[in-house]
Order: sequence, then structure tokens, then C-alpha cells
Amino acid sequence: YFMKHITHLIPFIALLTMSSSDYVSFISTICGKLKTIKRTGWVRSGVPLPESDADHMHRCCMCAMLAFQDVDDTDYDAESSKKYHPSKLDKNKLLRMTVSHDLCESLAGDITPHCGSALLDAKEAKEQAAMEEIRKVVGDPLGKDLFDLWREYEDQETIEAIYCKDIDKFEMVVQAFEYESAHLLHKEKADGSKSDVFNQPLRGFFSSTSSAIKTPLFMKMDHELRDRREAMLTEKGWDVTAEEKQGVANKKAKTS
Repeated sequence: YFMKHITHLIPFIALLTMSSSDYVSFISTICGKLKTIKRTGWVRSGVPLPESDADHMHRCCMCAMLAFQDVDDTDYDAESSKKYHPSKLDKNKLLRMTVSHDLCESLAGDITPHCGSALLDAKEAKEQAAMEEIRKVVGDPLGKDLFDLWREYEDQETIEAIYCKDIDKFEMVVQAFEYESAHLLHKEKADGSKSDVFNQPLRGFFSSTSSAIKTPLFMKMDHELRDRREAMLTEKGWDVTAEEKQGVANKKAKTS
């Protein structure tokens, strides 16, 4: 899937390298491609009409706007939580980061842990090369801003980057929950020999993120989502493993 995707992009990449500050190519060829790239995890899970990168980033932005709301300060009383208080956020930067954090995938593709070790090892280099190319196409200062936002997100050292990563993970599990709700069969009707979304819960998306979220706002939302999912799966005759529930580390942080 990945190699097929990249092969189709080669003519576009060649076109992009021909000129600088090409706004139409930036909007159509780069941003437009995000509307057609189907997220690899959902394709692998046999999801009908899987979401695109653009779909994902749009809802990430809506999640980011929740950080602009008034908050319950008691959620940030714990010493480990104080640094995540939304008052410390540059909210404009957070929005810019969430709307562009996967922009590199328009050229590099959506590389996941299931794509194989060779691609995983080359992931950061491919994404950096993509962002450098995008910077050339759109030109500075926007090109530099997009590159710097991507680099900051990848380095995970600022509060905005940490919020953006939490949002990225939370939006993914929301989408997984919605796909299970829409497509997963009752366990009695499922074919146990198949591993698609119709016949198996999307367990990996929940187990891999059970302790990933750090900020109290999205930790609380993640906890509620997993409770809703457990009720939905129970109705369909499925169980939820301990690995899929919000991790012990997160529960301690939430209650401390």
C-alpha cells in the first residue's frame, strides 16, 4: 500500500521541485493529497470508506479548541499536572500545529509500526525530507513556520507539542470507537478466523494508547471514551482486556 502510494506521487514531486513559492501546488497537490490519503491503520483493519489524513487533522483542530474552554483548576492540582494547565498554552500555535502535524504525509505517506522495520527506520528522514520539500514549494515565512511546527511536534519538548500528541492519540481512539460501533458484529455472528473490523474489536488501537495521554483534559476524555466503548462492546458480546483500559499510570495521575 505504501509503495503504491509513493509511486503515484513521483510525478507530483517532480513537478513541485520545478518552482518555488508555488501556492497552487501547495494547496492542490500537497494539501489536496491529504484529502485522498486513507489512514493506514484503518485500511489494514478493513474499514469501509476509511478516513483521510485531512479528516483526522480537522477533528484534531476541533479537539484543540476544547483547550480554550474554562477548566476545573482542581484537575491541575497534582504536581505532575500543573505544567499542563491550559493557561500555559500558546493556543494559536497549538491550532497551527494540529492542523499541520501530518502535512508531511502528503509526500512521505502514512508510515505506521505495521509498515515494516525498513520503513520505520527511514520514517523520520522521509518526513523531514518531505517537510523540506514543502517549505521550498510554499516559500518562507510560511514554509519555515510549517517546518518548525513539525520539528517541534516531533521533538515533544513543549507543552503545545505534548497537547498535540495527546490530541492525535485521542482522536485516533475516538475514530476506532466509532468504527467498532458502526461495523463490529455481535460476537455470536462474527467469524473468528477473520481479523477485520467486522469480526474483531480494534484492540491494538486501544492497548497501544492506554498510557499514552499525559494532559488532564484529554486523559479525562479518554477515560470517558473507554467507558463508553466497554459498554458498547459488552452489548455486542465482546470483552475488554486489561491492556485496552486506561493505563495504571494515567489512573494514578488522574486521582492524585
